[in-house]
Amino acid sequence: MEAFLFAVGALVPLLLILVVIHELGHFATARAIGVKVLEFGVGFPPRIFGIYTGRTQVLLHTQTRFIGLDGPQSLRPGQRVKVASIPWSSGEDEEPGLVAVEVELHRKHNKDEDPSHFNRPVDHLLWHEGKVRSVVEGEGGGSFELADMLYSVNLIPLGGFVRLAGENNPTVPQSLASKGHGSRIMVLAAGAVMNALLPLFIFTVMFMLPQEETVGRLTVSEVANGSPAAEAGIRPGDVFVAANRRDIENRLDLTREINLNGGSELTALIERDGRLQTVALTPAFNTSNSQWQAGVVVSLTETRVVSSSRPLWEAVPESFVSTWELLVLVKQTVGGMISHGAAPELSGPVGIAQMTGEISREGGFIGWLTVGILLSVNLAIINILPFPMLDGGRIVFVAVEWLRRGKRISPEKENLVHLIGLVVLVGGIAVITVNDISRIVEGVSLLG
Repeated sequence: MEAFLFAVGALVPLLLILVVIHELGHFATARAIGVKVLEFGVGFPPRIFGIYTGRTQVLLHTQTRFIGLDGPQSLRPGQRVKVASIPWSSGEDEEPGLVAVEVELHRKHNKDEDPSHFNRPVDHLLWHEGKVRSVVEGEGGGSFELADMLYSVNLIPLGGFVRLAGENNPTVPQSLASKGHGSRIMVLAAGAVMNALLPLFIFTVMFMLPQEETVGRLTVSEVANGSPAAEAGIRPGDVFVAANRRDIENRLDLTREINLNGGSELTALIERDGRLQTVALTPAFNTSNSQWQAGVVVSLTETRVVSSSRPLWEAVPESFVSTWELLVLVKQTVGGMISHGAAPELSGPVGIAQMTGEISREGGFIGWLTVGILLSVNLAIINILPFPMLDGGRIVFVAVEWLRRGKRISPEKENLVHLIGLVVLVGGIAVITVNDISRIVEGVSLLG
């Protein structure tokens, strides 16, 4: 139970951060190109509380319909209202505003009341709700200022969301669907881009934090017959000094270089009988653990503990190098599995929680940050895949529309495809979760 609570306690805040960062990408990009953002939610509903912000000017006229209100004279600051609006502009040089077709006072409904009248959409209208900031009386009805951007905190702390106006309907004012193909793709891809960029920040922080590391001489103790190391002429007693011109001071250094250069030639500098010499080996893919290996068993001798940290001007460029190498490692692993017909090692929420807990317990805060880097990169890659319901799947629909010279696929058909994708995705996660639970019951760790 303690391990379970620790795993959940480590994963939930990490997952929340990663998803909020992802949604911030959609949020900021949408706002930048003029899309109306209705809500930025942390966690998933039911809602715990929300804060309305913003200063949207809404014009009233004699044809505006009021529900639950006697008219514009009944509007008061602090009231929560729902507004159905259309775009309005008084001249070519003026930014388009909003004019209210309908204003409805929000009421807390009893259990027996039907609240559907408060959420009835009309295709060409912008339906937005918020709190009245101020009211200005005038001829024709006047106007009021509405705080209609909702920041919400929700009960289920496993993600977040951004609710945009008219995601699939170009007739809605200030909608996402009314923007050009490039702008829409930019908004849809922004979440994955943010997750891809987050490791740069995390790596920078990690490099600047003082860290202790055990280093020494990495000595070969055994070489497997027929392995890449044996074919390269490596013998027991050899000491790895460098690989591809990078110093080798522990097992992690060697493992990284082997996986980065899997399937291609790796140049290693070794020490043998007090003399340095160069050998070339080509790491082979091991399908049992989905890693590239050289067939070398090594031990770290003459160990010492060193502590180091890097200044900002060194940490930043090194973070770019490390992030790039991480992407290469992902490519190398996936490529190795595909080329060798190995079944991918997939993990659902339970397996990811187990891995997060184990690495965080062993590595502390640095280990927790390391998991954050891995999950952020994976989240970026998964979300950009052309699978229905994911951002990549939505981008496919925009691309198809562009290829059809602006002819849209009907929202009903697109939503059906995304619904099918959701069902498939949830079903797959359920199957993987059952496998994760079975593995944990058997006492098997994802980390081996």
